[in-house]
Amino acid sequence: MESIIELRKMFEYSLIPIYVVGGLLALVTLIIIIYIAVRLIKRSLAKRKKKPEVVVAEPTWTRPDMTKLKAEYLAKIDEIEAEFNNDTTKIRSAYEKMSITVREFAYKATGVPTDKYTLEDIRATEYASLADLVEEYYSPEFDKISEGDVRQSLNNSRRLVEQWN
Repeated sequence: MESIIELRKMFEYSLIPIYVVGGLLALVTLIIIIYIAVRLIKRSLAKRKKKPEVVVAEPTWTRPDMTKLKAEYLAKIDEIEAEFNNDTTKIRSAYEKMSITVREFAYKATGVPTDKYTLEDIRATEYASLADLVEEYYSPEFDKISEGDVRQSLNNSRRLVEQWN
């Protein structure tokens, strides 16, 4: 008996899609290999070019001439007062400058980096008068509405500098 059904040959379909997919897979693999090789080369070059670390010794603190230091910082407080007298609306700015000034003064007078300390850090030191003064500055310096007696705070700042030992 004769059959009407004709069977196709096993690989009669087009091989182009197989070649395209195979080519893309080969290309992606090649790109990944090149990427990894470049990263490894860069890493090894970076290790070779690494500069030797230079260790800089921190300067040792020496006690300054307190008369000159006090005069310098009293002059800075006078400048803050003059700026405030020119524009009495800049309360926050005056308190910020006072805080910076007394902290710098204490740092230069003692070698303790109070210019970088928080109020709690300053409280942990032996400088209670500085901590009290910085606390006095906090409210006008950080509140939404700056209110404070700038002139009284300037006088307190002067007193701290003048009475520092």
